Amino acid sequence: MQGLFFLKKKRLWASLLFSIILACQSVVFADDIDEIREIIKDGYYVPVSQEILDKPTIDEILEELDPYTEFFTKQEFDEFIKSIDMNYVGIGIIGEQHDQGVKVVYLFETGAAIKTALQLDDIIIEVNGTGLTGKTIDEAQEYLLGSPGTTAHLKVFRPATNETIAIDVNRALTEIAPTVESAWLGGDIGYLRLNSFNEDSVSELQKAMKNVGQVDGWIVDIRDNGGGYLDAAQDVAGLFPGVEVALIVEGQEHDANSFTSNKQNPQLTGPIFLLINADSASASEILAGAVQDQKAARLYGQTTFGKGVAQTVFELSSGNFFKMTVAQFYTPDGYVIDGTGIKPDVETEIGEELKVAHRDMLLLDEETATLSGQKFGGAVPVNVEIAVHLNGVFSADTLKEKVSLIELGGKNVEINVEPTSLEGFKITPAKLLKPESSYLLKIDSGIKDYVLSFKTSDKIEKKEPTQVKFLDVKATDFFANSAIVLYNEGLLKGIGERKFGPEIQLTREQAAVFFARILGLDTEGVVNPGFSDVKASEYYYSSVAAVKKAGIMNGKSQNHFGTGDVLTRGEMAALLVRAFQLQAKGAAAELGVGAATPFNDVAKSSFANDILKLYQSGLAGGTTKTTYSPEKAVTRGEFVTFLYRALVSQGNSEDFAVVSVE
Repeated sequence: MQGLFFLKKKRLWASLLFSIILACQSVVFADDIDEIREIIKDGYYVPVSQEILDKPTIDEILEELDPYTEFFTKQEFDEFIKSIDMNYVGIGIIGEQHDQGVKVVYLFETGAAIKTALQLDDIIIEVNGTGLTGKTIDEAQEYLLGSPGTTAHLKVFRPATNETIAIDVNRALTEIAPTVESAWLGGDIGYLRLNSFNEDSVSELQKAMKNVGQVDGWIVDIRDNGGGYLDAAQDVAGLFPGVEVALIVEGQEHDANSFTSNKQNPQLTGPIFLLINADSASASEILAGAVQDQKAARLYGQTTFGKGVAQTVFELSSGNFFKMTVAQFYTPDGYVIDGTGIKPDVETEIGEELKVAHRDMLLLDEETATLSGQKFGGAVPVNVEIAVHLNGVFSADTLKEKVSLIELGGKNVEINVEPTSLEGFKITPAKLLKPESSYLLKIDSGIKDYVLSFKTSDKIEKKEPTQVKFLDVKATDFFANSAIVLYNEGLLKGIGERKFGPEIQLTREQAAVFFARILGLDTEGVVNPGFSDVKASEYYYSSVAAVKKAGIMNGKSQNHFGTGDVLTRGEMAALLVRAFQLQAKGAAAELGVGAATPFNDVAKSSFANDILKLYQSGLAGGTTKTTYSPEKAVTRGEFVTFLYRALVSQGNSEDFAVVSVE
């Protein structure tokens, strides 16, 4: 437990210097114990009896005091301060004891060793001529640590090559762990993890805020943060809008003093959630209590450690140090922290704090409807497919813009959305999801957010090959989705032997069949259309009669339909405009097709206005960037694509409902 100090390190030395002067002005203490007795008598946060002060050893005196009052040798105190500042000076490794010396198990990214030839699993057997064989880690550390810029001449045994080599490492300041870690979470949420309250905390937090960028809200994580310096806590509290008072401190004389926050610029913006757990202590509890009392953040996790006392460090005449509890602190509203801790606003299971907070922030102030499906009751495979059924016809591209898949505690996941019917879609992650992780699928319907929560297993589901409806249709073909959807809807048939014939040019009578089927025209009670080339015995007779009656298709002359003639792209534009009542938009109708489209080959076409309407409706592009090719024959693949787009365009609306997921 790091604890809480009243001053930053640079101010701490001024305080200690004052203590030294007092000692010199009063009495020369025989040893540390006499000096410690006097310090306890004058400043311990509660009165201490003479019986305790008279105990014969420092350890016996400390056994009667609180667990945070401690005696340090100079070396122990140096290590203690390094644990708060999250750094030390050395060669930049984590080692473990080995029969031959020290085995390298980790190279710090900010350390010196990683820039040399030293490797993982190397065994350091000698430092500057001193052998490490038989030495404990603590003993070996004395030779590996040192002043910045000094050189550790290492003799290293490398088991991988069975060789002994010499490596020089210049000792340097090594960051054990970063004071601040940050990330951009899915849904435009910023994440900041503070590992210690030290003199760099606020500057590192503000640097991280800048790096993350503009977000809709922040999740600040102080789980497992054991504390640090008091004024660092005041500084960090100043990042939270609305926090005026950081804590209340009460010393031996029971005089209560308020400590304000130190206002920062810039501050955090948007909703703020703070993560805590049972190992959030001391300065972490000051921050948690301050933001909770002043409603500056919502707390997630478990009740904090409950260390509500603060210490000051005294340098003794011997050069050793004594850390003593000098005050008890409370939240701004006067609530006791010591032995009680700070309770979260939202209690979560251990390890679930970030996931729950992330989910809640994603759905904050949103009207939601929870989705469920049988397979989502347990963990799903990492290659899960999510079938979604809507209450109307919708475009897959438009739906994709309204769907978010987010790893809770992580980032947005890229997805694919494929239509399976006019109202059904298959949503799949573009890559395998992370195993044993939590995800949120969010579908913005315009009225509310439909949300599906699920967890992944570590399994990959074996997928059966997709049943091919037509042997001549590949999944990568531009018309594939259109053909599959219309087939599934019962609106498309093949040409026999499981073939669709996508490259076959479409004839006029075939187009009549398509339109009659897709528009649901009455083909039973039809009258003779009066075309000599349309016999009552032909399969397309009733369809031609129906589309003529509906005003969609006429003959090429009064009594000649044009059976067997291929349909051109210009004719197709006219038929789609009539069938779906498409209109030119805005000023385009006055500008004309030449000015309102990129096509330079349609102005003289008799279908120019129909092509304009088709283009403006987003149903058709050109054969190139500048040509439409109105006289070019239409293939079956092209035609089903245009039909599907037209159907979808008629059904699209801003608002929709999700009927089910499975």
